[in-house]
Parts: sequence; structure tokens; C-alpha cells
Amino acid sequence: MRRSVNRTQWITIAILAFITVASLAPCTTAMIQYQHQPGYEYSVYPLDSNRRQTLYVGGTGPNNYSKIQDAVDNASNGDSIYVYQGIYYEHVLLTKKVTLIGESRDQTKIDGGGTGNVIKIQADGVILTQFSLQHGGIGVYIVSSSNVSIIQNTILNNWEGIGLLASSQCLISGNIIAHNGFEGINPVQTTFTTISENTIIDHLQGIYLVESTDNTIFGNTLSSNSRGIEIEESSDNNNIFHNNFFASEEDNAYDICSNTWDDGYPSGGNYWDDYNGGDANHDGIGDTPYNIAGGAGNKDHYPLMSPWGHPPYQPSDPDPQNGTINVAVNPLLSVFVYDADQDTMTISFYDASTQQVIGVDVNVPSSTRASVTWNGLENNTEYSWYAVADDGTSTNQSETWEFTTGNGANQPPTTPTINGPTSGNAGQSYEYSFFTTDLDGVSIFYYINWGDSTNSGWIGPYQSGEHVNVSHTWTTRGTYTIKAKAKDMQNAESGWGTLNIKMPKSHTQMTLSFMHFFEKFFERFPHAFPILQYLYMVYERSR
Repeated sequence: MRRSVNRTQWITIAILAFITVASLAPCTTAMIQYQHQPGYEYSVYPLDSNRRQTLYVGGTGPNNYSKIQDAVDNASNGDSIYVYQGIYYEHVLLTKKVTLIGESRDQTKIDGGGTGNVIKIQADGVILTQFSLQHGGIGVYIVSSSNVSIIQNTILNNWEGIGLLASSQCLISGNIIAHNGFEGINPVQTTFTTISENTIIDHLQGIYLVESTDNTIFGNTLSSNSRGIEIEESSDNNNIFHNNFFASEEDNAYDICSNTWDDGYPSGGNYWDDYNGGDANHDGIGDTPYNIAGGAGNKDHYPLMSPWGHPPYQPSDPDPQNGTINVAVNPLLSVFVYDADQDTMTISFYDASTQQVIGVDVNVPSSTRASVTWNGLENNTEYSWYAVADDGTSTNQSETWEFTTGNGANQPPTTPTINGPTSGNAGQSYEYSFFTTDLDGVSIFYYINWGDSTNSGWIGPYQSGEHVNVSHTWTTRGTYTIKAKAKDMQNAESGWGTLNIKMPKSHTQMTLSFMHFFEKFFERFPHAFPILQYLYMVYERSR
């Protein structure tokens, strides 16, 4: 009896080892064939592709980290990392295609402590938005990467604001770059990159191009720099237009290469605060070109007579969110607003059904929120609204959003559903997904009882309708009941959702199921893997 058990164990291990080795060998298309049956579509994905998740930094609960780099290290390509407001003293290296999002541009800060790159990017497709990056050697350093987007950040008090080396097709837009010791933006050996709508203040060079070609620079405001833009070392075929140049100490622009400094007529070129020409026909474009310093004969042939104005961005990120139900009858309406020229704005809120003004918020700074209270609403009624931003020159209207008021009583979340393995082995970690929605559309917390005298405590907050993944390990064998409930921000609790599980699964059952698979496999492929068939025969004889 003892000999039979050992033989069975040995054969099982041998088969597992064989399959493990086989799985490590390179696969070819000749080894795997897929038969397409009429009426069916087959999709084959690598195990780790097309999976998208959001990791969190600075919060609590699963997928939360105390350091940004820890979240980056545990992320996969395509993941998003959301960073709650606070000051993070670290240097972040991005070598994966991730989206890094700050909760608040002015309140989510990464501080380099006076050394190193605050963020260094060495991966294609990275998106970085809504951060303040400060006190580093370089605020953001992009190296040998493409399709990187640096959008709506504040980058200040570094040695250099944004550096690019051997990179292409990047987007640097909507950033405030100020008081960095040398360059605001320094593309080196960089091509086909767009630098747009940035505010660049107080640098040796606002933008300094070196060995960089075929880039587009437009809509930026450069002020109080020694030189607004400087272009050197074979940096040709760049297009520069619709920028505003103010109060440069030495030159507004300096170019020893061959570049285009306007967008033709009637679109025009750039605004220069030291332009002395006239505008006889009052078309807003100077009658004589503006000469670019540097001796290469570059000219802005259509200089603008007044600063280039940008309309404010569409108001966004509404609160209440679109489609929210059970909203109070006197809700606070709120939107995020941004103006590339950093103008203060007047934000008007409208009832979309009547086109009447709900209220107006005045002197709202860029990159903040505007809000008004909508009083006098009725219960159980649907309302629609929108907001209009006005910077004194131009306006921009938001989308239209809807919400429905409640009956005056807060509703608890629905009972959570639990999905995951229902059997397994003690001592092994298993992941379970928890899901619920809140009828009021507010954030929720989960409490998980694992059935082994341990619990998660209240974790969160999470968005209503968000799938939350949590792992757990049972240390001893047994049958357990996972229980989970949810509560909203007003502490209204749901009922208990449950899932029964068993630890461990029978090893004997696993072995029999495993062998049954090979029995069916060899019936279909009688001549495949002769060594594997021999081991299977030995196993069968030993039973």
C-alpha cells in the first residue's frame, strides 16, 4: 500500500514537471490550432493583457499604497494610479505604460527634496496629470519615450522644469512651469512633439530646443524669462505660432536655425511685447515682420497686435455626477474650471430645461472649482443643468448633466455580491470581488467577515458600482462563509451578502480530475506526446 501511494505521487509529480517544462518552451503556430465554427467569434488574450485596474496612493483599503513608487512597481501596463492629495517626498521612475492622476493639482505634491528627477519617464504612452512637482533636479524627465502626455500640472522650483531626451510624439500642454533655475522646457533630440497652452515664467530660457526638429509650439505664454524661446544646434523645421512673449530680459526669441514663426495670414504669428510696428488696416496683424534674434534671418511675418487669447476650457467634473439619483432638494452644484491664460472667470450655472440662471460664481481662479446652491427643488424629480465659463474675452459651455432628487430619505447601498473561488487549499491566498451600488450614487465602504474570526474592518471609500478586489488566506482546513456588507457616507448599511467556501479541495479529487483530462486528451490525440502517454500508462497500472 505504501509503495502504491508513493508511485502514484511520483507519477503525478513527473507529469506536472513534464508539463511545466513543456510550457516554458517557445510556442509556434504549428503547435496550437483553433477551429473556427460558423456563428462563433473567438478571442484569445494573453493572461496578463487587456486587464485594467486602478491603484490608489494615500488612501485606505485594497490597492492602496503609501508611496507612489510602490504603486507603480505593482502596476501593469495600462493601469491607472490615482494619488490622493498630500505631499509625497520621493523620486518616481515610470517604466510602464500607466496613467498617473493626482486628486488636486495644487494639493497633490511630489517633492524631490532638492535632488534628482522628481519624475523620470522611460516608457511609451505614459499620462501624467494634476500634480505639483517641486524641489528636484528636473521636475519631469522624459527619456527615449513616445506618446507621453504631460497635462495640467504645476512644475516649479526645480533646476529644470520639463526635460525631453531622444523622445517623440509627446504632448506638453496646460502646465504652469515657473521659477525653475534654468530651462522651463528643454527638448533635446526630440521630434514631432507638441508644446501648447503652457504658462512659463521666470527661467534662463522658457523653452530651449537642442537638436530637435519637426515640433509644434503654440498657444504658450512666456514671461519674465531671460529668453522666451532659444533654438540651437540643428533644430530645424519647427513651427512656432500664437504664443505670447512678455518681458524677457535679453530676447523674446533667439534662433540660429531654420524654423517657421507664424501660421500664415490671417491666422497670424505670435504676440511680442516689444514689437513696434503698426496696423494700418486694423486686422490685428502687424504691417511689418518681427525679426527673430540669432542672425539666421528668421521672421514672424504676421505678428499679432494683441495677446493671443485662449477661451476657458469646458467646465468639467460635475458634482452631482451625471445620472445621480436621490439628490437633496437643495444641492450644491460644482464644476472644475481651467483657463490656459490663468484668467479669473465668471461661472454661470443654468437650468437646462428653462435656460434660466441658477446662480453665478465670480472671480473664480483657474484650476479650482466653482459652485452655487440650487434651492427650491421638488422631491422625486429629474433636473438638468450646465455651466458656462467666461474669462472676460471668451466663453465655453459645459455638457448638460442630469440628476434626480430623492424622497427626502437616504437609501442604503444594495446587498453586496461576492464572486471568487468556492474551494481551494488552506495556506494559499485567494482573491474575491465585491460589488454593490448606492441608490444615492455616493461613495461606499465595505466590511468583510472572512468566517475565520478575522475581518477587514471598514475599508474604502469606493465609488458606487466599482468592483473591489480583496485577497485573503485561510490558515486551517474547514468550511467558511464569507459575509460582506456596505455602508454609505451617511452610515446607512446594506444587508449581508454571503459566499460559502471549502478549504481545502481534496488532493485525491484533484489528481483524478487531472488524470481524467489526460484520458480525454489521448482519446483525441492518440499519437501525441509518447513520453507523456507512457507515464499515464504506468499510473493506470499502479491504481
